[in-house]
Amino acid sequence: MLEGHKSRSPRTGEDSYEAIAYYRLSRDDGKEHESDSIANQRSLIREYVKAHPNIRLTEEAFDDGYTGTNYDRPGFQRVMEAVNSGRVNCVIVKDLSRLGREYVETGKYLEMIFPSMGIRFIAINDDVDSINARPGDDILVPVKNIMNETYCRELSKKLRKQFRLQRSQGEYLGAFACYGYKKHPDDKHKLIIDEYAAEVVRNIFALKLKGFSDQAIAEHLNREGILPPSEYKRSLGLNYKSGLKGADKSGWRAFTIRGILTNPVYIGVLIQGKRGTPNYKIRQMRVREEELWSVVKDNHEAIIDTFTFYAVKKALSVDTRVTANTGIVDPLSGMMVCADCGRSMVKRSVTRGKKKFSYYVCHTYKKGGGCTSHSIPVEKTEAAVMRAIRNQIEVVIEMKQLLEEMDHKEVLSVKLKRMELLLAEKNREIDRQKNFRMKLYEALEEGLIEKDEYEEMRKKAAAVIETAEAAAARLEKERADVIADSKGKLLWIEQLAAHQASVKLTRELVMTFIDRITVFEDKTIHIEFNYRDELYRYQEILRPIHQEAGPPWHEKADL
Repeated sequence: MLEGHKSRSPRTGEDSYEAIAYYRLSRDDGKEHESDSIANQRSLIREYVKAHPNIRLTEEAFDDGYTGTNYDRPGFQRVMEAVNSGRVNCVIVKDLSRLGREYVETGKYLEMIFPSMGIRFIAINDDVDSINARPGDDILVPVKNIMNETYCRELSKKLRKQFRLQRSQGEYLGAFACYGYKKHPDDKHKLIIDEYAAEVVRNIFALKLKGFSDQAIAEHLNREGILPPSEYKRSLGLNYKSGLKGADKSGWRAFTIRGILTNPVYIGVLIQGKRGTPNYKIRQMRVREEELWSVVKDNHEAIIDTFTFYAVKKALSVDTRVTANTGIVDPLSGMMVCADCGRSMVKRSVTRGKKKFSYYVCHTYKKGGGCTSHSIPVEKTEAAVMRAIRNQIEVVIEMKQLLEEMDHKEVLSVKLKRMELLLAEKNREIDRQKNFRMKLYEALEEGLIEKDEYEEMRKKAAAVIETAEAAAARLEKERADVIADSKGKLLWIEQLAAHQASVKLTRELVMTFIDRITVFEDKTIHIEFNYRDELYRYQEILRPIHQEAGPPWHEKADL
């Protein structure tokens, strides 16, 4: 008890109190000038103290921008420190909602903690004074606390609904823009390109395609003296602090590079709402299920084209150890698999005399797992792959020239007609199976088939319908994409054709053209190219319009 703090006022004869004033403003209160609102609370309390000479205001504490749904606030902790140390024996707030909006916790302070410590509590606008309690206060105060909590709950619902709407409309809600972007000066919810940082991002993607490891890219940027994202933002005057462990350490780091290489924001896709709280009472953020994320495509100007982004994504999925002393991945590393066991082919070097020989061998065989070696010389393999890529480039160049010479509307018309024919056939298949299922039921009712026969045939028909409906849905989506993209946007053809002058096998060339290389024991290799399905579709479209030939979408080569 803090009875020692109370003394008799010589002027009024009443007990005197040493008081601390507590002010709080939440971000959710919707004020434009938060400091003015704190000032208004201060003004109200000081006027109250002037009218009550037995109360002396000795300390103040405030929380600006803190929610009232929990008591983990620095300003309120200062209040409790003053109370526990015995410096004050009275706490004054503007109203009960300033103390808190959580019914149970607020009630605990009002009914248990403060009374047990001999603390007088005053909420001016709610006419609450613990030493001048009136009949009915034991009901009225809890009701007001419940109303305050209800307000907070309803406000939380409204804000969550508003945030979902804003995210669905592609409005950026983050406090800071992703590296490479900045907020529009006239609209903080819109992202625009920060040209300096965007050029760094482009360089990172280019280096990855060339085969550099994440660590090698980070070291390169550090040598160039380029500020990492957190330091760069602070250099612009932003009060930025990363939530990632180690992100604020000086210099670029490998995980920072990986975060940039895997972020779809750089192709214009805005993903928000990945993390959140279950409700307004729990402040700890949790990762949400992916289906709850807000994803808006083509939301802002892209820094990286989709072709490059997905080529890098493929590189990240297969990247293995880098070459010693260079930090660069070998051109074919992770791209070759054994035809028999399906495991990757690994590089092995042997020295005979003064000459070094390098081979690719089956990983299972190397580990003694029982497969055969499938040994194949690195030099000859790379030469064969380069020849195959050159052939593929010729096919792409020829197709590009044909598309440039022809009327795009004609090509688009053929493409849509082909899709519509396939879609119509799928819909006919669905109708046939549904009619068959109906006739099955009629046959069961008439006693022509047994129940177990009916169930077996019904399940088979349902499976066929499900498969056909899934295929029809894919065709509908492809058709919608073609109509939406009326210009065709054959970016992949442009990107592939851009390598027309390439004469040396590089990691970038391999990642751009090749999906997988299968190695057979007889030392033949089967190369599957990227965009083979797209090439095939366009060859099918162009064939009726213009006779064309050439190796299509895969190639088998002997070394």
